[in-house]
Amino acid sequence: MFQRLDQLRTGSLFILTGQAGSGKSHLAASARRGGTVWVLDTEGASQSLLNKPGVHPDIQAVQTLSLRQLLDAMREIKRVGKTGDTVILDSISKVLQAMRQYAQQRAGAETDRKTALSYDEHASINRNMQAIYTALTELKQAGFHIIIIGHLTKKYQSNGSALKDVGLDVLADANISYEADAVLLVERDGARRTITPINKPPRPRHLQLNQEYPATIATLYPEQAPVEDPAPASDLSNVSPFPAAEARAAAAPRTARDAERRFFARYAEIIGGTEWEDVEAFLGYTSDKPSTVQEWVEIAAEVKARSSDAESAAA
Repeated sequence: MFQRLDQLRTGSLFILTGQAGSGKSHLAASARRGGTVWVLDTEGASQSLLNKPGVHPDIQAVQTLSLRQLLDAMREIKRVGKTGDTVILDSISKVLQAMRQYAQQRAGAETDRKTALSYDEHASINRNMQAIYTALTELKQAGFHIIIIGHLTKKYQSNGSALKDVGLDVLADANISYEADAVLLVERDGARRTITPINKPPRPRHLQLNQEYPATIATLYPEQAPVEDPAPASDLSNVSPFPAAEARAAAAPRTARDAERRFFARYAEIIGGTEWEDVEAFLGYTSDKPSTVQEWVEIAAEVKARSSDAESAAA
């Protein structure tokens, strides 16, 4: 029943938010090395992915706003899908709005005015949303990668008698934001697209809070990125590159040994040596030497972040 932490296999859970047309759905459905992309489409957006360049070749979609059908679809994905597949819920905001509208009607609202929801209606919405979050979490724990798309909204805090604008947020309840590995703001400026972790420190070590990254699948899933990065490099001159972008310029490392060779070729001067002990001394803690490509990518990201911090402090 119990396993060592380094033996646990689990997926990820990202939330993408941003203005309409910023490319959230396209980013979520981008091509990757393999697997199936399962789309739970509550807004009819999946049809727009048809024949778009850079989209994953194997996409299975279901269009529904019914809670029962959403839960049935997730159970079916868990039954027939495979570890490493991606599940996209597009969007959580539409689900929440539909539940609120239904509760409003049940409370006796007319079409031209609002009716306050009772405690029972609020409790019903919370239970239904929690059922969706639980099903998504179970998929994550089964090894699926979850991408939740949500509408962009303003976040406010009470400041005495007034409300204070404290930044941007995703239109969903706080529970799913807490569960997410990262909440990512997707932005587009012409052909230039970026993603920025907002609101909470991201769990993946290769991402930093409030730092811009190219809006590519390589930023979300380094190990799933196609060998050739689809991002147009000319439009990303002012964006901090993904830590392994230089290593993928020729081709992604295929083995841990290749990744180790590239790591020391890139960072030996920074860490002051070409042995794993030099890496431990630079980072200030001891750990097992990486045994996979992904682990070397994560260590490279940490070394790069540490060296950038040191340069900033010196300046």
